[in-house]
Amino acid sequence: MLSVIVPTYNAPRELDLCLCGLSRQTLKPAEVLIADDGSTSETRDLVGSWAKDLGCELRHVWQCDRGYRKARIVNEAVRRSRGDRLVFLDGDTIPHSRWLEDHQLAADDSRVLCGRRVRLGPKISAKLDRAFVREGRLEWDSGPLLRSFLVGDTQRYTLGIRLAPWLARCFHPRPRKLMGVNFSLPRRAYEDVNGYDEDWEVYGHEDRDLELRLLRSGYPFFPLLNRAVAFHVHHPMRPISEKTRALIQAQEASDRKRCERGFLQPETFDPDR
Repeated sequence: MLSVIVPTYNAPRELDLCLCGLSRQTLKPAEVLIADDGSTSETRDLVGSWAKDLGCELRHVWQCDRGYRKARIVNEAVRRSRGDRLVFLDGDTIPHSRWLEDHQLAADDSRVLCGRRVRLGPKISAKLDRAFVREGRLEWDSGPLLRSFLVGDTQRYTLGIRLAPWLARCFHPRPRKLMGVNFSLPRRAYEDVNGYDEDWEVYGHEDRDLELRLLRSGYPFFPLLNRAVAFHVHHPMRPISEKTRALIQAQEASDRKRCERGFLQPETFDPDR
């Protein structure tokens, strides 16, 4: 049973495109949970409007906006999920129609599957709407995405070329790092390392911390490049602070496998706290 977890924060247009992509999946998830780190009512209304059209159960898991607390809301979304495999997709990312199918085909009871993203440029991102996504125009071999790449707009275009599993393995034989934008893992792996670290309340590298603890716990990492394709909608990137850099350097030098305050929390979740 697959549960898709989608983190978001005040990006309703991008989330709308993401949900449109999820509605086109050849393999439907059991449920999609929106892990919302304090967005306004516009996001709540958007999620409500998709409830009947997504093709699976859709739930909005929200907490009030008190700074960057992605770890806390993602953990809560996972607590409310029922799947034995968790699939993560950022809310500003549009999945290929066979994105979830590829995660399922490569899954086993221990693997962490590490996908990547095509970085859509600002010009093509401005043209995106539901019709563009529903028609699958990002998946056309020769179409707007290729043209965007050729004029220097879109980056990492080649990652958008979906290959047969054996051919993708030929091009990408070695394990890759975990990127929060597109990965999946068994639920028990997430529980073993206690999920995301809820003390991580600075922007950036919380995924690297999760990756380190999974590796130390012995979970194998498997590349899904040129499989489970995803398209990241362009937006200005937030800078990484020196505090964040220092924090991740400390975790890279440590040997911890579990965080102290994470997924397995006894406290009752209060969205207004």
